[in-house]
Amino acid sequence: MFSDLVGLVISIAPVIGLLMWQTDTDRRQRAADIVRADIYANVTRALEGESLVAVDVQYPTAWRPGQVWLRTPSGYESLIGEASRAVLERVPFGYHVIIDCGGGS
Repeated sequence: MFSDLVGLVISIAPVIGLLMWQTDTDRRQRAADIVRADIYANVTRALEGESLVAVDVQYPTAWRPGQVWLRTPSGYESLIGEASRAVLERVPFGYHVIIDCGGGS
């Protein structure tokens, strides 16, 4: 009887562990999506409308901090400069801001 119970617990433990891991990942992704929406709204407000600035956020993990990516095509780097203050005011603690301008700039 006891060995059957131990066998059941051992066989269910990986499934429970994976479900807990996926729940934590989903929670972190939701938080990153909220940060992205907030930063994108501030970029849109700072530039007075939609622009060619793309905002992407990756949630922090145990081995890397969160990342806020700002991307523009080559030739539109000034847009990031105009929106940088609005972005830096809204980036949470523990996130890095990474600027990527297209075309090998």
